Amino acid sequence: MYILGTHRSVAQRSRLYADRGLGSGNFFWHAWRVARDRDRPLLFHPDAGRPGWERREWPAMSLDDMRIAVVRYAHWYREQGVRAGSHVGLHTGDGLLGLLHHIAVTGLGAAAVHCNPGMASATAAEYFTRTATTLVVGDAALLKDLRAAWETTGGPAPATHDIRVVDDEAVRPPAPLPDFPHRHADDDLVMISHSSGTTGRPKAPVFHHRSFFVGKRERLWNFPSRRSDRLLTALPHSHSAGISYLSIALLLGIPTLLLDGADGDRVVRAINAFRPTLVLGFPLTLAEIDPTAIEPAAARRIHTWNGMGDASHERHIAPLTAVGAPGRGSVYLDGLGSSEMGMVLFKAAHSADSGHGSRFIGTPVGVVRQAAVLDPSGRELPYGQAGLLGVRGPSVTPGYWDDPGLTKSSILSGYFLTGDVVRRDGEGRWYHLDRTPDVIHTATGDVYSLPLEEVVLSTTQALDAAVVAVDDPAQPDRSLPAAVVLHRDEVRRSPADLLAVCNTALDRAGLPRLSALVLADGRDGLPVGVTGKVLKRVLRERHRDLLGRPADAATATTAARASATGTGNTTTPAGSTGTPAGSTGTPAGSTGTPAGSTGTATGGTGTATGGTGRTTAPGTPAAPAASGTPGPTAAPRAARPEQARE
Repeated sequence: MYILGTHRSVAQRSRLYADRGLGSGNFFWHAWRVARDRDRPLLFHPDAGRPGWERREWPAMSLDDMRIAVVRYAHWYREQGVRAGSHVGLHTGDGLLGLLHHIAVTGLGAAAVHCNPGMASATAAEYFTRTATTLVVGDAALLKDLRAAWETTGGPAPATHDIRVVDDEAVRPPAPLPDFPHRHADDDLVMISHSSGTTGRPKAPVFHHRSFFVGKRERLWNFPSRRSDRLLTALPHSHSAGISYLSIALLLGIPTLLLDGADGDRVVRAINAFRPTLVLGFPLTLAEIDPTAIEPAAARRIHTWNGMGDASHERHIAPLTAVGAPGRGSVYLDGLGSSEMGMVLFKAAHSADSGHGSRFIGTPVGVVRQAAVLDPSGRELPYGQAGLLGVRGPSVTPGYWDDPGLTKSSILSGYFLTGDVVRRDGEGRWYHLDRTPDVIHTATGDVYSLPLEEVVLSTTQALDAAVVAVDDPAQPDRSLPAAVVLHRDEVRRSPADLLAVCNTALDRAGLPRLSALVLADGRDGLPVGVTGKVLKRVLRERHRDLLGRPADAATATTAARASATGTGNTTTPAGSTGTPAGSTGTPAGSTGTPAGSTGTATGGTGTATGGTGRTTAPGTPAAPAASGTPGPTAAPRAARPEQARE
């Protein structure tokens, strides 16, 4: 808890905390009213597309500056007919403009419908249509593509306005706007912000005034906000997480840098120029950071990294915790959450000497009333068994705008299903094993991909990797695990050598072996969605017949594949039989883990870790330590479609 020496005093934060009217629809107006330094520069926003942007003077806005702009935009929106209950689309790569328009729209009682600027135009057009959006404001190029997509599909289309033209045309109203800012009720819709779309069509969870703010109230006391603190957010600012953390920064008065189009290189350049103490981002963005490129003076200031969405891999966490004050390093707060949950639900603090096992996601945060590991029938499973993650809490989305069927099917025994497979141990610690669509159904049982990815990453020291299901040539309707690996550099590597050392490391960890390994040629070989999550569904389709086709120079397979097909570049690690070692789980043809079964993997330890992130170089067998991460157990068959967090 932060009490003294903060940007906002105890009295100011107490006033905010006690105000039951404060919520997601009016956070800015409360931030402005409570502040005594409304003219202090607060939000910094460089044009990261300009050469040498990190050496230029950056535009900065105070709360007063923001208020003037927001009132202008709100006046313009009202002239366009926007009223309480309207749906206004925002489609821009400019994070600051997106935030200001969000505040203006919600200030009128309307709902802001955010769309990531990287989304395919046809998908974005369909998203705006099904969310009943009547007006879209955004970048000229994005709007042009939207209009082309709507012309192709036919039917009515929302009106579109160039966001920079709006800035030129919007003027201050001649008199105070009536009923502005809007007085929100608890269940007023304030935002629709799509999910990542990694499993298909992006979902459209809704966010209400009260429920979307409920977890943020506690952050008024426990979010770092000393006068020395400076925040760099590399989150997509069209995402609910981006809006969420910006609202906290404004309420607490933290100087904040909004970085558009963030990747590892841009984040490093921003760190060196801005000298933040906290850095926020999705896991891939933080994984791309080269710690050696951070200048010593900037590195010494960082005390916290904050990853969220999917839980991060230990391979990506460890190098960042070494950055910070000499002898102390920094803390990596790893959060598992989702759009549908409204915030991070599980949080684990990693440091250079924390010693957490891989896939450890900590414990539920305070806003979670109850979390459970469920079988497909909704019965709670005992400690040690893997199952579906269900949560109860006030921050959970009321549902999906356009899909009441999905809303209904996402509830099981009163729990909201997040779409994750997890387990917890007897001491209340939780571990993330997989997403339900990504579980690999082999002939000898179900295999979880994430513990395997931990070993692959730590063994190969790759930038990124994914383990996905490929068809088993010997067993129709069954699959085998294969890895796709992407390195940061262009060093030539042998896929056969990497496959051999990975399988040796997996043997030592008591985890199933890989049937194949593919070296990705650039990011196209390991594609990600608009929020940086690997598109495993694309990889499954691309490599479905990997074990039944001639191998190429970037691919290696096990001997099992060679005997099945008679061709290919194969490798036979000692003891390999072609069957995932240590995997038992669900017998072929069964429907899942019987209620009350132990799910213990034959041949596995049940406690083997997926790697420490500090293994030897590629080509040398790695030996992950056994420290609390589960081995393969029987995976529950998902009782619902591809639920919740994508």
